[in-house]
Amino acid sequence: MLFIPKIDCVMIPGKLTQSTLKIGNKMKKLIMIVSLLVCSHFVQAKPYDAIIDSGILRIGVPADYAPLAFFDESKKLVGFDVDMAKELARYLKLTPVFYITSWPTLSKDLLDDNYDIAMGGVTYTSERAAQFLLSDNVLENGKIALAACHVAGKLTGLDAIDNPDVKVVVNPGGTNEKFVNARLHKANIIRVNNNIDNIQALRDKIADMMITDLIEGLYYQNKEPNVLCLATKHPFEGTQSYKAYMVQSGNTSLIHAVNEWLKISNEQALAKKWGIDADLNYHK
Repeated sequence: MLFIPKIDCVMIPGKLTQSTLKIGNKMKKLIMIVSLLVCSHFVQAKPYDAIIDSGILRIGVPADYAPLAFFDESKKLVGFDVDMAKELARYLKLTPVFYITSWPTLSKDLLDDNYDIAMGGVTYTSERAAQFLLSDNVLENGKIALAACHVAGKLTGLDAIDNPDVKVVVNPGGTNEKFVNARLHKANIIRVNNNIDNIQALRDKIADMMITDLIEGLYYQNKEPNVLCLATKHPFEGTQSYKAYMVQSGNTSLIHAVNEWLKISNEQALAKKWGIDADLNYHK
């Protein structure tokens, strides 16, 4: 499996030496224009034809969201969306290359053309739809409370959760943090670096619960019975959503190809493989 590193374009002015001072205003402007052109080369999204000609499909995943995209115990990148990405690449006759991003930098990394498509747990939101192109519905979803099993029975609703005695763990940059910031005002909020730290905090009983997606909650409840339990069985009101794939705005040919592929993809079989099909509906 191939991975690509993050590449940033940085303009460094350099030291202000005597020779630098001798450069005229016209030359300074020329240097600035050339620098901007060089940097724009890195941030301009590849059009669909250029992606096909490259022979590579670059896929961005945060890689901390089981069962969609995560590193297993052998440090191999696996998951439903990893399998789907490989299938999409085969459909397009391209080689998949995975770029490890994060939830806080997901949108910026896509805008910076570090990858062609974002996968691995992207929730459709109006904010993302205003800035990017998102695919048709991949998986139905919604926000639930995943808790350490010894306290799950006491945290069955927001009134019980939003309490100073309840320790809620959350990582930055995603829709889980937005929910916590908007709807939990009294709970003891523990902020950690990433989603993997959330799960470990529940295992270690450092935190009581976390807000997460139904998809992830079902996965961990089945994977770690008597350790991690769904405290709420159904999504909180107003949080019903779906997972999608995201590309740069203007790349309509790519998102069209993605949607055409979704109609014939092996989605349901792969969802069953990863244990996430029983409670979710599919729209073909």
